[in-house]
Amino acid sequence: MILTLKKICKAFSHAGETVPLFQQFEMTIPQGQAIVVMGPSGCGKTTLLRMIHGLEPPDSGEVLFDDFSLYSGDDRTRRKFRCETIGFSDQHARMLPQLTALENVLLPTLGFKKNFDDYGRALLCEFGMENRMDFFPHQLSGGELQRVSLARALILSPKLLLLDEPSAALDADRSDAIFSLIQQLNVQKNVTVLMTTHNRRALDFFPDVVHLNENAKSEPQS
Repeated sequence: MILTLKKICKAFSHAGETVPLFQQFEMTIPQGQAIVVMGPSGCGKTTLLRMIHGLEPPDSGEVLFDDFSLYSGDDRTRRKFRCETIGFSDQHARMLPQLTALENVLLPTLGFKKNFDDYGRALLCEFGMENRMDFFPHQLSGGELQRVSLARALILSPKLLLLDEPSAALDADRSDAIFSLIQQLNVQKNVTVLMTTHNRRALDFFPDVVHLNENAKSEPQS
């Protein structure tokens, strides 16, 4: 699956003024590639992920997955595609506090006839969480919460993993551990990764980077 952003334009209103965020932005990511998106606060990193995730349409332009135009269909079609194709994890690793780590991982599978329990346990074991499956979020460290969030993002075997500042709340050692884990996922599962971060340590693991600045018009750089 090839992800293509074609002539994306996006602006927002501030104090009665229209501020352009993306102007004719283009980017192509082949299946299995890992891209780091960097740039100052307010440059549009999170908005970019939201557009790709199907949550925020561009003002103009197309978000294409192969030949499928994400915003050409109705909301139901877009939700179905997002569920089947895209995994998402952000810096807050939001969990339902009344559910265990395993139960939080299994949340995206609600409504499916297939039983995902064994796969959820396998993912947590793969991430070194075999002794934390029955722990509640308040009993887990920041790094452990990030691993649970990654397992949840992967439970439906997505082709694309969107990560918004996954190391924001972590120290250097835990950041490196998360980046190493994401690198493993990218290589072993051939999952395309698009990750926003301010953390330059990510570049030790992922050399392909897009730098967003004002009125972004960038392409991946190695």
